[in-house]
Amino acid sequence: MSSQPLSADEWLDNDKVKQILKEHLDETDYRIYKALNEDGRMSDTEIGERVGLSRTAARRRRKNLQENGLVDVIGVLVLQEAKFAYADVFVTLESGVSSEELDEFVDHVQSEELIYEIEEYMGKYDLLLRVWHASLSDIKEYLREQLQDNPVVESYEAIPVTKTHKAWHKKITDGE
Repeated sequence: MSSQPLSADEWLDNDKVKQILKEHLDETDYRIYKALNEDGRMSDTEIGERVGLSRTAARRRRKNLQENGLVDVIGVLVLQEAKFAYADVFVTLESGVSSEELDEFVDHVQSEELIYEIEEYMGKYDLLLRVWHASLSDIKEYLREQLQDNPVVESYEAIPVTKTHKAWHKKITDGE
């Protein structure tokens, strides 16, 4: 990887994505995000060198991105690399579910360690739960425990993931 800062015109190749991002991030903030996405442990000095800022300016901008919730430096367990099973679970809620019941259900699934992502939808499904476990049979049993007799859940459909090619803006190599 080159540590030379990018020129103002080459910070992002896709003009449509650039236009969307410009409403929330300037070019330097986006380059800081990309550097941290590549290596979340990158020092402010390294970030500054990568994007053409002093260490102090890089730290100030990084902290601002984090404080505003636009960038979150986290560790991610790459399930495919660890040979864990994982699935997307589409949940349809009972039609009479109140906001309070939905909030309680979401609070419950948020506390579950084996559910790593929760999305709320409009349309055929109400929620997407992303679930992992040691095996697909373990996922099946886990979902029965969590969803089958839950009074707010009308139905659910689990679709096992067989391979992830890209996640968090990174190519997943699967040990290749």
